[in-house]
Amino acid sequence: MKQLIVRPYTYEDAEVKLQLHQENRGHFQKWSPVRSNEDFFTLQGQIDSIKKFMENSAEDSRYDFAIFLQEDSLLTLIGEVQFTFVARGPKQSCMVGYQIGEKFNGKGYMTRALEIALKIAFQELKFHRVTSQVNPENIASLRVLEKVGFVKEGYARKNLKVGDKWCDHVCVALLEEEFLAKV
Repeated sequence: MKQLIVRPYTYEDAEVKLQLHQENRGHFQKWSPVRSNEDFFTLQGQIDSIKKFMENSAEDSRYDFAIFLQEDSLLTLIGEVQFTFVARGPKQSCMVGYQIGEKFNGKGYMTRALEIALKIAFQELKFHRVTSQVNPENIASLRVLEKVGFVKEGYARKNLKVGDKWCDHVCVALLEEEFLAKV
């Protein structure tokens, strides 16, 4: 039986994290403005990134989670989800981003993983509002957000430079009470 596990990274995940990023380098960079340097694609680079994830979580500035597919006793890292731009005080908000390995696309894993991650965001991390911004050409990602309850709030023109091109983004958000009413 297949089960999804969403949890913070540990140092023991460095090798499988490296493999995920090496196998999906072009796939992940298609939608992301982040262009990792070559050091990122080494085992030490992954250990360093996991260390930074842990520091960010301890500082309450960003939260990064691994998405594992468990089948019997076999765990396979299939993607990641992160909560960034954390704002506390009267806002209690963040932005969610995610990526899944290309060979795991279209199987419903990202929708389920995002539901699990949002439960953590709202119930454990105590966010009130989670936003996301998605390239309108990324129809699969927009569909994932729609399935878990995100509502379109706007459209940001030439919002983010991905590669050499300025891209528009659809702006969506999900409120704690909307998510909890759905769960």
